[in-house]
Amino acid sequence: MEYQIEVKELLIEDNKLTLNIMGTITDSVINAHFVSKPKVILHFINKREDRRIPFVLSNVIHTDGKCYFSGLYTYRLDLLFWKTAKDYLPFDMYLNFSFVDFYEEKIPVDLTPEQKQFSSRMFRCEVQGNHLHFLPDKRAILRSPFRRFVVKLTSKLLKLIQYIIAICMLPIFFIDAVLHFSGVLQLPARFNDESSSKRFFAFMLWRFSEVSDCKVALWTFKRWLFKRSYAFFKLRRVKPNKITFISLRRNDITGNFAFVYDKIKDDKNLDIHFILNDHTISYMTIGEIFDFTKSCATSKIVVLDEFTPMIHYIDLRRETKLVQLWHACGAFKTFGFTRLSKPKGSPQTTRNHRSYDFVTVSSTFCRKCHSEGFGIATSNVVATGIPRTDVFFDEAYKKQAREKFYQAHPSFKGKRIILFAPTFRGTVKETAFYPTEMFDIGAVCRSIPDDYAVIIKHHPFVRDEQPIPEQYRDRVIDLSMESELNDLLFVTDVIITDYSSLVFEASLLDIPMVFYAFDLEKYINERDFYFDFKQYVPGKIVYSLDELIDALNTRDFCTERIAPFADMFFDHRDGKATDRVVKLLYNILK
Repeated sequence: MEYQIEVKELLIEDNKLTLNIMGTITDSVINAHFVSKPKVILHFINKREDRRIPFVLSNVIHTDGKCYFSGLYTYRLDLLFWKTAKDYLPFDMYLNFSFVDFYEEKIPVDLTPEQKQFSSRMFRCEVQGNHLHFLPDKRAILRSPFRRFVVKLTSKLLKLIQYIIAICMLPIFFIDAVLHFSGVLQLPARFNDESSSKRFFAFMLWRFSEVSDCKVALWTFKRWLFKRSYAFFKLRRVKPNKITFISLRRNDITGNFAFVYDKIKDDKNLDIHFILNDHTISYMTIGEIFDFTKSCATSKIVVLDEFTPMIHYIDLRRETKLVQLWHACGAFKTFGFTRLSKPKGSPQTTRNHRSYDFVTVSSTFCRKCHSEGFGIATSNVVATGIPRTDVFFDEAYKKQAREKFYQAHPSFKGKRIILFAPTFRGTVKETAFYPTEMFDIGAVCRSIPDDYAVIIKHHPFVRDEQPIPEQYRDRVIDLSMESELNDLLFVTDVIITDYSSLVFEASLLDIPMVFYAFDLEKYINERDFYFDFKQYVPGKIVYSLDELIDALNTRDFCTERIAPFADMFFDHRDGKATDRVVKLLYNILK
């Protein structure tokens, strides 16, 4: 494979960097149906932190053994680094490049642009062969806050005027609400709360917000209270032995938390606290807000297992370390800042994820993926392994899980079990779905031997029920709303999935897999992967139901791909991931 990358335009204005890049890849295997896309990563490094940001490619064309790509995107230079932002350190930018199974850091291409314009007083830039060298001007940067202050003050004065006008118009809003709720005027569909009084006041607040340009709602008050409450509890000292576990995924001690807690619960020197619920600030009670902010302000360590938006509303104290025990193994589907150009992707300007002091992952290979996705330095990502995977090396636990399953489903004993476990489509929980018509369970059961049984396990976000014909209910069960997915792996002989991260756990058990990827190209365009799907997935890829049935009948699963996949995504396969995470926590406490 040969590649050529050129910087067509380089513009630095104020604190913004604009890049225009074009490139060509030449390879005999590239054709019009090739779904893989080149990936260009901007790698910034100031010797104390590094930062990986995807370059947004807006045009990719495959034709006649070549791939042409180009993109134009603007980045905020002042938001690159999180921990060392106020140190104003010089930093370099390199290009990283990957395509299919090719990957190279700091590729040796000349970044001299055809056109350049450097008009920033804050950042000077020099082109030095294969990298750009930036020199922040501290004095210029520190002068810019004054200009922002003037703009902000003017904006607030205008908002105050709008707010006063809105106050004066409250009687009009009241009459407007009465007319809508009496049926004289049609009420917008968005006001659908069961309580008529709540609908009435929500309507008035909406009208008020439209005029005042000031969001007036209960959640805005709670967010304000959340920040003020944290500021109050910061007056207390940080307890050097306090660890707080926070999860919005669960309301009991399960998952990674359960394994870590089991190891440290008998240590009388630790003050361990849990906040477990699925509440965002909008639904938190005043007591829950106080408990949350007090714990964050007084804990030495705060441990998360999922994106927790409210933790990023506050500036944690320097003594407090934020540890993300990310729930997923490996690095499969893109997330966070990697989805910069994807639908609903995180913009570079958000602070979400960027305040993690440590993130635990399953392998060294994953570190750069999570560094990029979370917008943190690669050194903040630690390959400890995932605690909940320790059960895959616990023979007693596996035996118990199998016995429990067969007690609940005795008709499945002695059968070869297929686990159908696809991921969801859509971008968020509220819009999640799976096109159940694409998996005709009747056609599958008619075409495979009678000694096969099928377990259906949809993603928890999916509310669509998989239709099961009555004549096959003795061979098919839907456990989407119950059972721990990992426990089902101990009775599974074959997995049918698509883009689910279940593949990592399955690879630890060497379970044959079939990837039913009927919408692969669409999924890549909307979500994408950290590696080439066709090249690395640990099993047979099929694109139609007929191909899926044929793979099941011929047992064509490409199992030789499982071991290399597991080697890539797990540094340790010893059942001691929890021990390494606990050691990390104790090192932080020291």
